[in-house]
Amino acid sequence: MPVHGTLDDMPAATVAHTDARWHPIRNYFGITAFGINGYTAARAGDRLIGEHDHADPEDEQHQELYFVHSGRARFIVDGATIEAPAGTFVSACDMTTRRSATAEEDNTVVLVIGAESGAAFAITPAERAELAEAELPVHPA
Repeated sequence: MPVHGTLDDMPAATVAHTDARWHPIRNYFGITAFGINGYTAARAGDRLIGEHDHADPEDEQHQELYFVHSGRARFIVDGATIEAPAGTFVSACDMTTRRSATAEEDNTVVLVIGAESGAAFAITPAERAELAEAELPVHPA
């Protein structure tokens, strides 16, 4: 597994829940302690993070931290608008928190870090399905 890389080094794919390109960072490095993905929106107005929560106990119960690496995004978190230029962190620790993000500038990049509080990390069925759809192997297998 690589020990360093840029988003340009990593495979990127199209997935259903976003208009942005999905960068499966966790998979690229084979990280097993937490999830981390990147999303690159080509154009302002592209949906970076589809509206969702983790309230359904059948779904992963991830706390999530978002980081705007470059560009500018608009987050909606439980109805509140957060203007997020590069360098901004946005957290969603409560499972019932509704969140979404839209690019406000071309080439906006947002990183998403997540894991379930107090639980051993496991690759989610959703990530496995997205990797399979992108024809990428799961790391670790």
